[in-house]
Amino acid sequence: MQLVNLTVLLGLAASVSAIDAALRVRGGCDSRGGGAVCTNLNPNTCCGVPSGSYSSLVFYAVPKNWFLELRGHEGGNCGRVKTVDTLFGGTERCLNSGPYTGAGYSFLSRKRGEKIEADECSASATPCTPVAPDQLFLADGQKYNIVDMEIGLLEELTGLMENGSTKADIPAVFKTFEISA
Repeated sequence: MQLVNLTVLLGLAASVSAIDAALRVRGGCDSRGGGAVCTNLNPNTCCGVPSGSYSSLVFYAVPKNWFLELRGHEGGNCGRVKTVDTLFGGTERCLNSGPYTGAGYSFLSRKRGEKIEADECSASATPCTPVAPDQLFLADGQKYNIVDMEIGLLEELTGLMENGSTKADIPAVFKTFEISA
């Protein structure tokens, strides 16, 4: 019985390979202003938006034993690196020096007696390939799946989110994109 539990636990641990990153309208990683989210963001990629600006970024659902370099980008998508921080032993980190248009991370490794080394998408390397957010959320927490949303609808919903709209303010055309809480 314990062998089965250990096998299941090891299988679950091996399957964790990504974290979530959110670009938030308000500073301090305050979710009450809405924002955009990349769920299951892989390392060496970046959650980016082509324009606009988000005051803060939050990286969450991070396994406690991961040692990461976290980056906030500016200038559209995952352009110039604006802010760099590290995370080890925690499950969440806020970067609060926006405006930002992208959030990315890489693994760091440290061997005894050596300096810290980063993967190829570190702050000193070339920019990472951006991926678009897959969710947008409003000030009241209502989430929308934006993966297959037509660009015109996405722009409209983004504008509503940036204006502080809540679910009650959103036109019926967006009902099919709602994600239940």
